[in-house]
Amino acid sequence: MSVIIITKKLQEHVREVLGKRSTAFPSMKIPTMSPRKRNGLFLLCYIRKEDIIIFHFDKNGTFSRRTIGITGCGSGAGVTHLSIALCSFCASKLGKKTAYLEYHGRDEISQLLSHGGRSASADPEQDIFFELRGVDYYPNLSEDQIPTILNLGYHYLIFDLGSFGETDFSEFLRCDLKLVLGSLAPWKVQYCQEFLAYFHHTTNLGEGFTYLMQTGNAKDLTHFGKSNQLSKSNVIATPFIKNPFRLERDLFFFFQELLSAH
Repeated sequence: MSVIIITKKLQEHVREVLGKRSTAFPSMKIPTMSPRKRNGLFLLCYIRKEDIIIFHFDKNGTFSRRTIGITGCGSGAGVTHLSIALCSFCASKLGKKTAYLEYHGRDEISQLLSHGGRSASADPEQDIFFELRGVDYYPNLSEDQIPTILNLGYHYLIFDLGSFGETDFSEFLRCDLKLVLGSLAPWKVQYCQEFLAYFHHTTNLGEGFTYLMQTGNAKDLTHFGKSNQLSKSNVIATPFIKNPFRLERDLFFFFQELLSAH
């Protein structure tokens, strides 16, 4: 995937190519590139600048598809809550075609049909998804349904993979972005250690994962990262998300940071 930086002077021309109603230029500020390097590669930083727009294109010149897997170190970690919130950000704030995929064996998200979700056709029993607030929700998916969904033209596909004991880790490892949600509370931190111990033998302590920790103590976050040999950029404190369907403005930067993670 290549990264193309477009300045304000070129916006008019790009709009003509993409269409006048394009959402390619969101009103929010977004990250620009930093001259800092790691292993010879440029890194994304978060110095906000209005006149810089970053696009991610694939080799065919179209917006690329991105799959995001979210799993929890233990039960009740808030994976579904975060998955819905990230979907809301991608669909409402970025204007991207977004899908939520429930893939953990529990049929829970279909309850949203009674809270404003709309079926795709007149016969809900024949549908495998429903729409709510601009997001397509796929409840209780089976393995053989996923390849078809991956080819339906979505920009973002967010996998709700449940907790450590029910996650399909083959699917999790295939995701472009891997998010692990946990808590550093004394009575829950053991679940994080068990998760790391599992991946120590298969993925070099989960290299390439982003760990989202629920904690109000910055020192605990730093200690957790250092003691488990995790880079500082891969361990992030998770903010409180009051309503995953209606995000507050101060959460936008957090979600942009997640989507820019490597």
